[in-house]
Amino acid sequence: MIITEYKSFDEMPMFITIPQAAKLLGVTPPCIYNIITKDKTFPVLPLGRRKVVPTEQLKQWVELNCKR
Repeated sequence: MIITEYKSFDEMPMFITIPQAAKLLGVTPPCIYNIITKDKTFPVLPLGRRKVVPTEQLKQWVELNCKR
């Protein structure tokens, strides 16, 4: 799978995959699944057996949960 490098959230598609979210946040996909399990505020949408992350909500989640 090729993950396109984006320079901002605005360039990203409306939904990204768990591996793309992990790469964006600089963690591994298992770490993202751990966050999903423990942090009920993490934005994730189940689509059948798949899970996708809405980029706008991810941006808001990052802003709320990261210290500047």
